[in-house]
Amino acid sequence: MTYKFLSLLAATGIMFGAFSAANAGTTPSAAGTEKPISQVSDVSNMPDDTTVYIQGYLIQNLGNEMYMFQDDSGTIAIEIDEDLLASNAVQPNALVWIVAEVNKDGQVTSLEAEEVQLLPSQATNTK
Repeated sequence: MTYKFLSLLAATGIMFGAFSAANAGTTPSAAGTEKPISQVSDVSNMPDDTTVYIQGYLIQNLGNEMYMFQDDSGTIAIEIDEDLLASNAVQPNALVWIVAEVNKDGQVTSLEAEEVQLLPSQATNTK
């Protein structure tokens, strides 16, 4: 019985590793529903109320539920309600995956988070 359990556990780990590698650059959603991750540099060209999927770092708490988010292409202000972070101990430079909505206010573009997932970080953000 122990042998069968260990075999099943090993097979599951191999399948999970293949799934993770195959979905790099997409959302961590269920198979078949992946959405491409947007870059901050592209967000300013998107219409108001567009849903985006972003991955990067929360580099600064600006207060009043506002944070500065950074990916490889730039930075943008993002509003994150406390209840979305309540179960996550977010440290400076935390690697996160976020579903957000684009907010346009005149010439200023920002994001409003709808979902936040804290991701394990292999290295710290040094930007």
